[in-house]
Amino acid sequence: MTIDKQLLFITSQKFEEGKAIRGAFLLTDMDAKPLEFRCTNPIRPSSLQNILYGRMLQRHIMVELIGLPLINSLKQLPSVVLVRDDDLLWLRPKIGTPIVRLAKKIATSTDTAGGRTPMLSSTSGKFAPLVLAEHEWHAGDIGSVTPLLTEAFNRFDLMEVFQRVVAALDEVHQQKIGEAK
Repeated sequence: MTIDKQLLFITSQKFEEGKAIRGAFLLTDMDAKPLEFRCTNPIRPSSLQNILYGRMLQRHIMVELIGLPLINSLKQLPSVVLVRDDDLLWLRPKIGTPIVRLAKKIATSTDTAGGRTPMLSSTSGKFAPLVLAEHEWHAGDIGSVTPLLTEAFNRFDLMEVFQRVVAALDEVHQQKIGEAK
């Protein structure tokens, strides 16, 4: 049995003036058709957690409270995990699937490891190039998934999928899904 290629988009959104955060994923096929959507309940760090974790709180939330629970809810791992947040790259040491951060190209972006920034271009020319990043301990993730990402990026705008996930999170939070009644 052949497993179809699947892309997993994970992102987060802050609510309540930054006091609450929710994460979500959208699992898609290679045409960006949704296969599965899941989100976390709102996470509201206490002032004590803010003090104890300091700058590490954001990474802890993104990896341990959002990313891992969402990924662990999958029946099978996707071909690649796509994120927009650098903290989510820290999921990579904990899972066996390549993770790549996507960002819109900024004219001044450079890679600190030698002046070369990994880029993804749409050969169709329909979409602006994207800057790619991988976890520092997993050099090679970008190279291993570039053919797959190029195939997908020629079909649809990868960044648009994140917009859909954020809009879905807004809807979920507005409806108070997952809130204690």
